[in-house]
Amino acid sequence: MASSLNEDPEGSRITYVKGDLFACPKTDSLAHCISEDCRMDAGIAVLFKKKFGGVEELLNQRLVVVLIVCNGKMYLR
Repeated sequence: MASSLNEDPEGSRITYVKGDLFACPKTDSLAHCISEDCRMDAGIAVLFKKKFGGVEELLNQRLVVVLIVCNGKMYLR
């Protein structure tokens, strides 16, 4: 896997890695935003659904969560 490191003036780091996302170490976390209906039927969402499942569990929770990120600050609505 090829990787490159970018660091901003405030010290935040983002590492860009080319390779299989789902082959990452167990110590890494993966997250993906989905719509409220949990369809996950397009793009990378399909791969997340196949690999991790749990869609029925998410639907049963009947959660409505909105997270807004603006200027580096996170807001829950």
